[in-house]
Amino acid sequence: MFFRLIFLSTLLSTFLCAHPHVFIDTKVQVLPDKIILTWSFDEMSSAMLMDDYDKNKDKKLDANEVAFMEKDHFKTLEPYSYFMHMSNGKDEFDLKRFSDFNATFDGKKLIYTFAIPKPKFKKYELRFYDAEMYVALIVKKEWLTCKEPIKCKVEGYDADFYYAYKVVVQE
Repeated sequence: MFFRLIFLSTLLSTFLCAHPHVFIDTKVQVLPDKIILTWSFDEMSSAMLMDDYDKNKDKKLDANEVAFMEKDHFKTLEPYSYFMHMSNGKDEFDLKRFSDFNATFDGKKLIYTFAIPKPKFKKYELRFYDAEMYVALIVKKEWLTCKEPIKCKVEGYDADFYYAYKVVVQE
């Protein structure tokens, strides 16, 4: 019994100490035909990714480096639904498709830009979270743009160790 208690305490303390290692400022632009997302990585993650993917060390990403980054880094996030999930209010759906991927460095920050298809629902939510709590996607009101007549709002939960945001869209 004593060893079980120690094991459970260790397991619980590990969970309680979990926190994000990567912080991504997320801009969302809802258009009539697609949703454009812009991820701005924190400086530490950006520096590590720059070191890994800027092969010629010119602090820019050329077309080959962007293509490799998309394949080797971005597409590997598909099993995690790119940390975004679509909901119609009843069910939640994983995201499997994206288009128009691009990556650039702006100063010391890595920027991803890509688009996802809009759902067929008139009202839906785009939820941003990492269930494993390693990545924090942060969405602020000023980073949300909706093309008229679409109405949008952002809601969020930020507890320093767990981040979850959603964009509610009404067409």
